[in-house]
Amino acid sequence: MAANGLAGAMARIEGRFGVHALARGHTSERHRSELVIATKSSLDRVIGGGLVAGEPIAFVGPPSVGKLQLALRATASAQAQGGMAAWIDPTASFDPLAAQRANVDLDRLVVVRARGTGLALAAAAALRSEGFRLVVVDVGDPAFGGVNVDDIAPALSAVRGSPAALLVVAGERGRRVAIPTFVFERVAWERRFDRTVGWSFAVGRAHTSDRALFCVTSLDGALADLGTRADLATVAV
Repeated sequence: MAANGLAGAMARIEGRFGVHALARGHTSERHRSELVIATKSSLDRVIGGGLVAGEPIAFVGPPSVGKLQLALRATASAQAQGGMAAWIDPTASFDPLAAQRANVDLDRLVVVRARGTGLALAAAAALRSEGFRLVVVDVGDPAFGGVNVDDIAPALSAVRGSPAALLVVAGERGRRVAIPTFVFERVAWERRFDRTVGWSFAVGRAHTSDRALFCVTSLDGALADLGTRADLATVAV
């Protein structure tokens, strides 16, 4: 069912933008600059330049910390490079308004709601289609109705050689999947007049010192790039 839904969405995109809208070359045929999805933020410096086609990456952290804001930013970057994006949404929590605020083109985004075995099927179908630049799987948090990140395991074999990068957004690490993981941690709440108006968070690999730092405004979800921890240390000196 999930794969059929994805196929139908792709057919609608080709009907609107032409049959070449989803035609992408094999990863090995493309230059390095075409393989990297740069978010144009300090996150790129922490993750080695950006998300890479044919490779998986995971954003892991508590709910409402900033994972989705950066996932949407990566989606907009993939589209800005001329690609399409797929968003696998098993919890039906995708927010189109937040996506638009992040400059995501909803006409060039396929949202598929799938759970259980359909989750991996939808992700694998998108990765093998040669029609997408980025495939995001937002598994949510199991404590809040999300699915287990291990459910994505069968799709990992489809990543290598794919023209798309795979980004898994999760509340916790999986036990059976080995994906390069970047941990999101809330640093502090921003308060004014005894009201919470935003928060700051850090992103980085476990057991490494450098972090990318961001601030989010509660009212509109605006994301401000504060640089890296190394940048701030240099300024302090």
